[in-house]
Amino acid sequence: MALEIYQDPAELYRARGEEVNPNRPLFTGDVFNDVAIPGIQEAGCGIVITHPCSMREGGKLRDRILVASVVGDDAKIPPAKWKSGYYAKAPLPDLGAVGDRVVLLDSIGTVPGEELESANRLACLSDFGINLLQQRLTFYLTRAAIPTQTFQEATVHTMVEAELLEEWIDELTSAGWEPRSATEEFNAFLGEGRPSLQSQLQDPQRRSSVRTACRRKVKELAVRESP
Repeated sequence: MALEIYQDPAELYRARGEEVNPNRPLFTGDVFNDVAIPGIQEAGCGIVITHPCSMREGGKLRDRILVASVVGDDAKIPPAKWKSGYYAKAPLPDLGAVGDRVVLLDSIGTVPGEELESANRLACLSDFGINLLQQRLTFYLTRAAIPTQTFQEATVHTMVEAELLEEWIDELTSAGWEPRSATEEFNAFLGEGRPSLQSQLQDPQRRSSVRTACRRKVKELAVRESP
């Protein structure tokens, strides 16, 4: 199978530039400006490639996050060429103010999580953009061409969880809460139940019920005094 590719650059992005919500949790496919990657670059753009399930432990961001270097696309690689070449790269066309960029899949290092939390986030990839990045990284490392839909099925529960947390923080910070307190409350709530609400997100049949429960709970919390 040929690797998949975008038809329109907008397909790859959830948000760019001012569209990026600062309350969105750090996630795979987030692009940052001015990131030092030890052994790779002292400064410049970088993109998070750590899988969402490996990024946190007990709701807390891990100390080290995998980040790949992002550089200018001087060759202006057309979309059709990506299907059967340039396997050590991934496309980031029309990346807002910085223009066309590419991910260097052979230039990867670890960055302290706390540094990324305070860095300038240029863009967040869409579900498809994340899956395309994972497809190309997997193919570069293994030469196994896995459909993006397969990645979607494996990670959609983490994507939904990130969206719910973003909504949760938006709601509670508007009510006067600190983002950290809102996040801690979210993680505690998702841990409730047997199986936990977080585990239930892995079941497509139960996701809508978890969404409803989260949205009901955050409305209740928003009228309470913040901790």
